Amino acid sequence: MENVFKLDDIPFPLLIKDTMESRFTGIIFVSSDQLKKGLIFKDGLLCAIQSNSTDELLGNILVSMGTITEEENNKSIELSRIERRKQGVILLEMGIVNPKEIAEALKKQLHKRFLDIFSWEQGTVQKVEKEQIDKTSDITRTEFSQLVRKGVMDYTPFSCIITSLSPYADAHPKKLVDNMPKDMGIIIDNVDQYKVSELLLLGQDPPRALLSLYCTGVVSFEESQHKALIDKLRQQLKKMKDQDPFEILDIDRTISEGGLKRAYIRIVKQNHPDTYSYADDPEVKRLANEIFTVIQKAYTSVLRIREGKPPEDKTAIDESLQAELLYSQATEALREKDYRKALDLFKLSVKMKPDERVFMESYVNTMFLSWQNTGKGNTLELKSAIREGTKRFPNSDSFYVILGWILKKEGSKRAVDAFRKALQINRDNVDAQRELRLIQMRTKKQ
Repeated sequence: MENVFKLDDIPFPLLIKDTMESRFTGIIFVSSDQLKKGLIFKDGLLCAIQSNSTDELLGNILVSMGTITEEENNKSIELSRIERRKQGVILLEMGIVNPKEIAEALKKQLHKRFLDIFSWEQGTVQKVEKEQIDKTSDITRTEFSQLVRKGVMDYTPFSCIITSLSPYADAHPKKLVDNMPKDMGIIIDNVDQYKVSELLLLGQDPPRALLSLYCTGVVSFEESQHKALIDKLRQQLKKMKDQDPFEILDIDRTISEGGLKRAYIRIVKQNHPDTYSYADDPEVKRLANEIFTVIQKAYTSVLRIREGKPPEDKTAIDESLQAELLYSQATEALREKDYRKALDLFKLSVKMKPDERVFMESYVNTMFLSWQNTGKGNTLELKSAIREGTKRFPNSDSFYVILGWILKKEGSKRAVDAFRKALQINRDNVDAQRELRLIQMRTKKQ
């Protein structure tokens, strides 16, 4: 694993899995927005966490436990700053806590600081290996595994669960122990009887439990048959992220306008997601789309640089036009019922212009049509995309109509709520009106 990387590239649960399995000794620095934390490990076991979050200060933990008052907390913090000594020592000297209460609070503090990071979807990570760490851990490996499973079950965004498990969609989990852990609130003894893709369709709890078991060494997965390709694409993407736009396109800064266009066409042909259509693996598709997006942005940046404009201007007219062009091509592909191509192009247009509502609506609609007409895709992905769409565009009635159709096909009574929500947003939505009339007619017949 590289020393510096992003949580976009490897979700935190998988980072911890690697740390435990490699018996890592050293410090892992993680940062997101204004939050910064340093996780100290010895032989793959968590020893301590440093954090700049005031909510995670020892005094605030003691206040939340009802051990000290806010006034006592503020006074001890002030003394700690003046005397430059630990707050715990100050509190003990003040005589308002005992060593047992401090030990309990420190344990809660460690848990709070650690579990919080599971909720991070983005951030920067730096691993600094040390030959020796003097600190020792106050928790056992069994307790640490239980804490990791709690982080996955209760804190990790479901989008990270999907990202982590998708590369193993076609694999059957393999149990590595006889007795499965019982600390996840779900019985999953028969986990090896399903494919990962099948477990992903059973709601949130089974996939969460599966990732929990995987990250703590209780189950393993067979490697994807496209592992070599996935590794190659990951290396290519990582290399591109460290290059400037000219290096990405493999061109000289003095290249002619015609040469630039020819170079761009060449690299697009070489890296178009359709090139990997033979590889039926979601991770291949995700990486190929991301590489294609990087190439598109690099071309836009080169054009702007040559025009004397800032390369990072996200409101660039050329990028907007490019997104519109992709949208137009996607619409044409949808007319021809080439759902795979349409999805790839719609997804790219959404990435380039995430605030364009019609792009997101078209992307989700195409996902639904592909699932309905070809059986490809699944309701889990669809519902996840709909949640993202309603979060970005709460006044879009289209997302709720599609959700209603999915729920209706599943036989769920919640379909009527989705159609009603669509009508609340747009009273003239014909699809929602028709579906509610049909439901009403069936109800009367019964």
